[in-house]
Amino acid sequence: MAAYETGRVVPRLETLERILEAAGYELSVLVQPVLRRGAKSITEVSRELREILHQEGERGAWRRLLDFVDDFRGSARPGQEWLVAEEPPPCGDARFDAAVAALVEFLCDEAGLNWPRWTDAPGRFVEPWWFVSGLRGYEAMALRDSPVELKRHGVFVNEGAFDRV
Repeated sequence: MAAYETGRVVPRLETLERILEAAGYELSVLVQPVLRRGAKSITEVSRELREILHQEGERGAWRRLLDFVDDFRGSARPGQEWLVAEEPPPCGDARFDAAVAALVEFLCDEAGLNWPRWTDAPGRFVEPWWFVSGLRGYEAMALRDSPVELKRHGVFVNEGAFDRV
């Protein structure tokens, strides 16, 4: 036992299991994808958006989506797949429901992943189109600069919208 305690010997999994059992514990092995610390699935984010929209408005909700972009990009490929696999519930604003689907498609394309099927569901497209900046003079630039995945869903952003330093 002293060799284990000092680190000179590393117990095999079976030995570790017997030691833990003798001490009144059981060993369980958890295999999960590597996620950026604090990352939440798009399903959880969509639930949060409902509350954020109510308390902080559009700007706060958009910031939460940008945080999701960072979490997705900072996760391993299996983690990225897990983050977007489950269909999120509606958040109470058709524009953001479309933006969620569009953003997931954009991130999946960027990572070389297939889009989840739920991104094509009814209610994931917005009309009239949504120009996120809300500034009339920027609409032409947003038409030009928006990623195709966002355009497809009727959501238009200005160049560099997902580039955070």
